[in-house]
Amino acid sequence: MRLVVGLGNPGKEYERTRHNVGFMVVEELARRQGAVLKKKFLFPARVAKCRIGEHEVRLIEPSTFMNCSGKAVWGAMKKWRAEPGNTVVVYDDVDVAFGGIRVRAKGSGGSHNGMKSVLEWLQTKGFPRVRVGIGPKPPEMDMIKFVLGGFPEQEHLKLEKVVERAADAVESIFSVGTERTMNEFNQLQIG
Repeated sequence: MRLVVGLGNPGKEYERTRHNVGFMVVEELARRQGAVLKKKFLFPARVAKCRIGEHEVRLIEPSTFMNCSGKAVWGAMKKWRAEPGNTVVVYDDVDVAFGGIRVRAKGSGGSHNGMKSVLEWLQTKGFPRVRVGIGPKPPEMDMIKFVLGGFPEQEHLKLEKVVERAADAVESIFSVGTERTMNEFNQLQIG
């Protein structure tokens, strides 16, 4: 089983914030596959079942809030017996410029509290991730206000393209592997 987990915060007030780009990418993948994300009984996430290429995939949006994302990712991996290498985590990254996408096969959580939680729960760094650029944060702005803030009107069209491109990267990981996907996607910057 393959999993795609988008990190974000549940609730209407967070829907279009920078911190919910991971959810936006999962929703784009669900839209492409004609899948519907539904709240699972006794499981802290919205989940959809679909196929990406030849793989059966569960698309997951944890409802545990960002800083506790690891609990839902760990629970999903146990429930669907997914290996770390078959679990792709998609999340926002303030250290990547808006429009940039960075694919990695493994690594640290950097300054991202959601990824820190995932790493703590999984006890491994060895899973692919798609980092979606939301930066840079203006120096005078508080980090929490920045990531929980919405995108300015002039960035909405670009945001749509970035989300589509990040979804392309996830599909590419499943079709050609993480290394080739890194080579194709990491140099691109959506203008």
